[in-house]
Amino acid sequence: MRNLPAIEQQLSMLGWFSSDHVGILAMGLFYGLTLCSFSCLPLLAPYLFANAMQARGRTGGFMPAFNLTALFIIARIATYTALGAGAGATGETLLAWLDEGVLMPVAGGIVTAIGIAVIVSHSSTCAKPVARPLRRSGLKGAAHMLGLGMATSLLPCLPLTAVLMLAAVRGSATEGALYGLLFGLGAAASPLYYIGGATGWLATRIRQEIPRHAALLRRISGIILVLFGARLVVSWAVT
Repeated sequence: MRNLPAIEQQLSMLGWFSSDHVGILAMGLFYGLTLCSFSCLPLLAPYLFANAMQARGRTGGFMPAFNLTALFIIARIATYTALGAGAGATGETLLAWLDEGVLMPVAGGIVTAIGIAVIVSHSSTCAKPVARPLRRSGLKGAAHMLGLGMATSLLPCLPLTAVLMLAAVRGSATEGALYGLLFGLGAAASPLYYIGGATGWLATRIRQEIPRHAALLRRISGIILVLFGARLVVSWAVT
């Protein structure tokens, strides 16, 4: 396992708390408020920007982006829980896959597919769009954000890796799932909601000022996502 000394240092911090469960929750809270949240921005911000560019008129803004960010975080919590259960059930097997980057092409494929979907999507051009297309667009946005949340979680940060190692040592899928859930709930106390909302608000203002360039800016955002996804796949292939 790479970075084993750093992982052991993370685990040693759990001794400061009355139980591992409290320590894992506190660990998630600390990193959710700091490093773990901001590491997601390179993927989260381009999608929220593109989503706002696809809207029309006064639609978009802070709250839609805020709500999409909440879905992103919910997906991360669910994936953390699944990873914890997997580590508890398989022990070193899942940890070895993560250490070897086996899940990197999976995450990269998800991000690339979402980026392509953003590039080929069409902005609303009707003055009064009917409810069904709007509903369908909202479902796509929700699905894309859930996918991005899952993809980023398949590339665990150091604290999450430490939690997964502890789950593997415990050897229980149930306990591992609880560890992943507690870490995710702690990390959910994140500034990402407001950063995401601000991104949607800013993109909406830009779209209102230069509507003719909205499609171009949306496609550029999609290209950024494709490049990030392709980078993950290539990084795995060359290692």
